[in-house]
Parts: sequence; structure tokens; C-alpha cells
Amino acid sequence: NVPDLSKESKCSVGSIYHHFRNKEEVAAALYEVGIGFFRVSLKDTIDSTADISEIVKTIVRFFLNFTESNIELSKYLWLARHSEFMTGEIRHPTKVGYDDLGRLLTKTLKSGIREKRIRQMKANILWSILFGMPLSYARDWLDGYNSEPPSKVADTFADACWRALRAD
Repeated sequence: NVPDLSKESKCSVGSIYHHFRNKEEVAAALYEVGIGFFRVSLKDTIDSTADISEIVKTIVRFFLNFTESNIELSKYLWLARHSEFMTGEIRHPTKVGYDDLGRLLTKTLKSGIREKRIRQMKANILWSILFGMPLSYARDWLDGYNSEPPSKVADTFADACWRALRAD
């Protein structure tokens, strides 16, 4: 809430509301900064990786390790998007795909399909496999349903996602 944010940031409530009309705008701005940090960090992680299977596995491992290393931010990013107060405040993940990471992933995955290393499939299915499986585990872990930390299952999910995507 805004009073807690004011206390943590050592900023007055008035100055927060000077920059944002309401708490929904604050929430959306925090989400945008957090998802931006995630996306830049992911791009930096896969930038030097050339092999498509390693890129897929690195993405999945990164997602799960990021969740564990950034628990509070991850709770916000992976759980808050579905909160009622956030409805309509943040963009759908595929709508942010025009940044450097989005262009890199699109180019890389299309190349993998052209080279017949990744099965031909609709983009929404591909993205759901690549990010959906680790996201589902991460959310359940953050909610306390999965006791094994994401880092302990990252390799299993990385292999499973690659097997689901690969052409052979």
C-alpha cells in the first residue's frame, strides 16, 4: 500500500501521489520496473549463448533461479499480475516483446524452427511451453505449495521444456 511504500522509500505520501494518480498507477510502475529488470537480466544471460537447445534451457533455468534469488520481486511479478487491482494496468507479456529481449528471442526461436531444431508451432503455444512450465512451478512455490526450491528443479524443467519444443 502507499503508506508502506512511503515509509520504505522515505518519501511522503503526497510526493508519491504527485507522480501517480492512484495506487494502481504505482503498482503498474513498480511492475514495469521489475519486469524490465527481469527482461534485461535474462537478455544479458542468453546474449553469449549460441546453441538453440542451450538458449531454451538457459531461459528456463534463469527464470527459476531468478524467482528464488528475488523472492519478493517475483511474488510481485508472478502473482500480482492476476490481482484484481492490476486488471488493465499492465501489458500482456507478448505486448512487451518489441524490446531487445523480444527481438532476440523471436529471431532465435524462428531460426530454430527454420533449421528444424524446434517443432513448427504457433507462437502462443511455444511461449506457453517455454515460460508457462517454469512460471507455474514458480507461482506454486511462491504460494507455498511446492517445497523444493526452484533451483533444485531448474534442470528438470529445462530438459522438459527443450524436449517439448525440439523437432526430433
